Amino acid sequence: MKNAAPLRPTAIHRCFMKQSREILTGPLCIALLAAAFCIWSAFGNAVNFCAATGCLLYQDFTVGGISLWWLGTGSFAALGLLALLGAAAPGRLLAGLTLLGDICLLLLMALTAPCVSCLVAAVFFALTYLTFRQAEQRQARVRGIQPRRSVLLLVWLLLFTVNVGAVARAQTTVWPITEGAEDATVRMFFSPSCPSCREGVNILSGHVDVAFYPLAENDNDVYRTAQMRRLLDTGMSLADALAQSLNVAPPRGFAALSPDLLWLRFRMLRNKAHVFSAGAQTVPFFEYHGLPGMLVQARQDRQPASSASSRTDSRADMPASSARDDQNGAQAGQDATLPLDPQVAGQCGGASPCP
Repeated sequence: MKNAAPLRPTAIHRCFMKQSREILTGPLCIALLAAAFCIWSAFGNAVNFCAATGCLLYQDFTVGGISLWWLGTGSFAALGLLALLGAAAPGRLLAGLTLLGDICLLLLMALTAPCVSCLVAAVFFALTYLTFRQAEQRQARVRGIQPRRSVLLLVWLLLFTVNVGAVARAQTTVWPITEGAEDATVRMFFSPSCPSCREGVNILSGHVDVAFYPLAENDNDVYRTAQMRRLLDTGMSLADALAQSLNVAPPRGFAALSPDLLWLRFRMLRNKAHVFSAGAQTVPFFEYHGLPGMLVQARQDRQPASSASSRTDSRADMPASSARDDQNGAQAGQDATLPLDPQVAGQCGGASPCP
């Protein structure tokens, strides 16, 4: 009996052999680690050093009622499955789509507030896409195809860098010259050169719920603030320290470039940047964490005036001449309910620099 000739591989066999791939270890490990991080974040956990506003803003953010973290978990699970099957090209395609969605999120965070946890997930998206792309390129080199640069990664890197810079800026908080600023409900940003600021400091000095943040309108403000710090360390009140620092002599020579003064300049510049970022260019600048007490007091002051108005309405049967007299009196400014007094007593900065 003659030996049978070896069977030639059919088209189905060749297709099956072509689709067989080894497990993509790199993308699989990254996808599993990323899915675990998304599950951990979905249950309310956050990165410990996340002090940015976006961490609170996007923690409960949903799309169609589904949390972004669960969407990320599903995406990384699908990418992990493709990596387990060794499907480099489909994995690169799906990873590219998820990276495109992450680019949209990075753009949204750049326009609102950055989120550190979201940036960690963004790194996982980029690494997954990169490793899938490298696996596909290794197969392409066998077929003689030269790899090309990824536009998606370049756009992602640009937006990621912008968000990292915003996070770094958010970590550098404003600097108070007084202690106990964490529990303060009112923030006052002032310049020692501003007369209205000095008046405000004199009125509010000693209030435990007010924190004071100096900024520099000129170089003398830096030297005055440095003198204020020295006087505050001796136990002097803020109002007295400000009053006694107005005529301080500026340092000469290299003393003006001492590390302490340079660090103080940076802190005061950071305070000024905070005021500018709030859309203001004048001082004093106030931030209230709650309903300002002056509004409640203004309402209480208007209640007697409202009672007087009701008494005036009860005399509607008075002669027309008397009614005209009352109307003329109201037009003359006798109606205390009208907010005729200016709400700002003084300010300097911007177009009106401090003297």
